[in-house]
Amino acid sequence: MDTSEVEAAWAEVRACWSDEAAHSGFLDRYPDLEGLAEAGRRYKAILDAAPDDAIAARWRDEIVKRATVVALAQLPRTKPPRNVSPGLRRFLLLALAGGTVSAVVWAFLRLAHVAGGAP
Repeated sequence: MDTSEVEAAWAEVRACWSDEAAHSGFLDRYPDLEGLAEAGRRYKAILDAAPDDAIAARWRDEIVKRATVVALAQLPRTKPPRNVSPGLRRFLLLALAGGTVSAVVWAFLRLAHVAGGAP
């Protein structure tokens, strides 16, 4: 989008400042981070001049949300590497299960001995 189109779109937003559709339409022109940064600069300039402008603050926050979504969508989606081989994982699981069974059997025999049972 060239500079004249951006200026015209921004002038339209300024003319209809309380119209949410105008703001939303302006931001919809910017699907990328660079465009959202440009839109953010414009709203920041308004907030610098009028810090209590609730409309500018609301749309600045909307720009931050959109930029966050775009940035997170650009992150690579790869599976984390496996640190433990499947054979070692299986061995550790069996060792844990064996230790648990041994502890239960030992506790049972110990209680049976204390209670005066057989073994």
